[in-house]
Amino acid sequence: MAMIAEHGYHGTGLKGILDTARVPKGSFYNYFKSKEEFVAEVIARYCLGMKASVDACLEAAGDDPVEGLRCVYGLSFKASEAHGFRGCLVGNLAAEIGDADGPCRDAMQRGTGMFREQVVALIEEAQQRHLFREDLSARALADIFWSTWQGALLGMKIGGDAEHLSRVMDALLDRLFRPAKA
Repeated sequence: MAMIAEHGYHGTGLKGILDTARVPKGSFYNYFKSKEEFVAEVIARYCLGMKASVDACLEAAGDDPVEGLRCVYGLSFKASEAHGFRGCLVGNLAAEIGDADGPCRDAMQRGTGMFREQVVALIEEAQQRHLFREDLSARALADIFWSTWQGALLGMKIGGDAEHLSRVMDALLDRLFRPAKA
């Protein structure tokens, strides 16, 4: 996972993976049909780890859906900061190979789908409490949240500005998602 996160799909060769894992090529092919199938499994495990982190974050946020969303992007900020702002594994792979059909794309769709459903639920709860605008569906706002988050991660990565993600996401939650004042 670390190699793929650092070097990307094309920059990570099968030989490097095998050498790092100290696994013979034949053993690799007992478990995976291809490098792509292996990377799809890496994506799935990464997404399950992120889901567990998000679940813990939501539990810590209690019954405040807006704080739950802040915690979600805060996790990403902390992970990016710890890894030199290289971005999200799935976001980076999506930019590199996301347009190719196959196991990796399927794994990215499943993983991001899990995450989006968590975000939709939080936004629905915020809408029910009249904390977020209701003129757009929770799913539409979740899509905006996801796209903004990924764009802010990219901006943070390009600019090396650690606070970029927080500024953008705070503006999204505190201003753009809030209901219009009468």
